[in-house]
Amino acid sequence: MVKNANGYRMARPDQLGPGDVIVHDRSEFYRSQRLQTTMYDMVSQITHWLVPDRKDGEQVDVKRRLLFPQVLRIVREYLETRVKRYDVPLEEVGLLRYRQRVIERLQQAIRPDAITGEQPLLPVIERFRPIGSTHDVLFRTSRICHGTGKSHISHVVVDTAAWEHTVAFALERFDHILSYARNDHLDFTIPYEFDGQSHYYIPDFLVRVCCENNSVLNVILEVKGFESEKDRAKEIAAQRWASAVNHHGEFGKWVLVVCRDPRTSNETLSRLISVEC
Repeated sequence: MVKNANGYRMARPDQLGPGDVIVHDRSEFYRSQRLQTTMYDMVSQITHWLVPDRKDGEQVDVKRRLLFPQVLRIVREYLETRVKRYDVPLEEVGLLRYRQRVIERLQQAIRPDAITGEQPLLPVIERFRPIGSTHDVLFRTSRICHGTGKSHISHVVVDTAAWEHTVAFALERFDHILSYARNDHLDFTIPYEFDGQSHYYIPDFLVRVCCENNSVLNVILEVKGFESEKDRAKEIAAQRWASAVNHHGEFGKWVLVVCRDPRTSNETLSRLISVEC
């Protein structure tokens, strides 16, 4: 009888034993997926996303070639300064889950250079309902509710009393707040990409703030304690959305605010007023 050199032995082992132990690691993967090849693949996908194909026959290849070195510099800098590694080489980003995450993060973070004449980000306006309204909010719920004074909606529905109720209580007593609404049944969503799939981000609150010069600032207020990779993707998408709406110019000024502690929401908004207004 010949002893197996490797692999799995079905049924119970015999007197000759199960065979030699084979250690599997990613050394072969690291040799086949060189870091430069991975970076070039990332850059190619990002440039194709930034300069999509056109049906009118416009020369997009020239634009992509001109954009390639700029995106390559961004990708290299991101991998060297923003990727945290623990006892693994940087070639680990060649794995699909990490490569896709880097691509999605940079796609959302790269913005057109409007100062040099590039076309700025603009929102896609819904044709038949360009502006939403709290007037359309009407629903029944068995969850805990609290009456409001500064909100156009009669009650705030809270999922966790320690978070939503604390923020609503603070907003009611902040002098600079003109109005606010818990984003519940408002249909206010922001699209974003995560792990290669499309999702919709639903912020916690929409707040209208009165600045010192009497101008109005629209705030997307998100209350978040622990932050995951998915939460970071939502935050980048919301910042991109606000930038597009601000470039449009017909819907007021918008800004995203992430509050890590609901007890300090008013302090967070006060700092925002001092910077943005």
